[in-house]
Amino acid sequence: MYSPDQINAYISSAVGGSVSSVSFAGNNIETRANPSANHGGGIKGKVRGFSRASRRNLLRCLASINRSAFRAFKGRLISITLTYPHQYPEDPELCKNHLKVLRKRLQRRCGDFAGFWRLGIQRRGAFPFHMLLFVSPSFITVRELCTFVSWSWYEICGEISEGHLLAGTRVEEIRNWRKATSYAEKYLAREEQFPQGLETGRIWGMWNPKLLPVRWETVEVSLRDAFRIRRIYRKLAKRKGSGSLRRITVFVRYENVVRLLEFLGYHLE
Repeated sequence: MYSPDQINAYISSAVGGSVSSVSFAGNNIETRANPSANHGGGIKGKVRGFSRASRRNLLRCLASINRSAFRAFKGRLISITLTYPHQYPEDPELCKNHLKVLRKRLQRRCGDFAGFWRLGIQRRGAFPFHMLLFVSPSFITVRELCTFVSWSWYEICGEISEGHLLAGTRVEEIRNWRKATSYAEKYLAREEQFPQGLETGRIWGMWNPKLLPVRWETVEVSLRDAFRIRRIYRKLAKRKGSGSLRRITVFVRYENVVRLLEFLGYHLE
């Protein structure tokens, strides 16, 4: 344990995003990095399904994106759903290899792009994919993308049926951030039960995160103010006030964090 005079307190927030954390650390320990970069590490066990922690990490990564910067860039948001025909692989890793092939085809056709992908499961046992792509204004049109993705996925899956060519994919352009958030919660972050004992491997991932406008700002605050902010964050996260927390991360708009800190006499920028 640290004595009070050995503890530093920090508020870290994603600029233009909607995620923030309050953390406590000893003077000789560096833990001020953004919370989305501190998940994982060490020796991990085999992945079996979509845990609550994994779901939170996915949502935090999405929430860290600077919406205003992306809009200023005139970036586009595109959702893609991929499903398998009546004959489908039972190995999740083989399915993810199919996804890798599709991604390579997209890159050759359209250039680099950022995105999130998520492995799901259907009642029949097949593994669909949901993707949310962050692309440049010059990216191909949705109509061109629909044709390209449907034919590519049809070929990757083995050209099993014409029905799969017509209905195996879905491509849509998302016009605003609210709809993107809704899509993420409905598909990317949907809680699903995978068969017990199935080793799914990674359930979700990011492509080219460096292409996304993500920047964190951190300010050191007094312990008194950190405890006040932690109480507020606990209420937002609906956590009980008992126990000790070295870090708590919540979903809160950057503008609201700035206002709160200014009220307390601090400035993030």
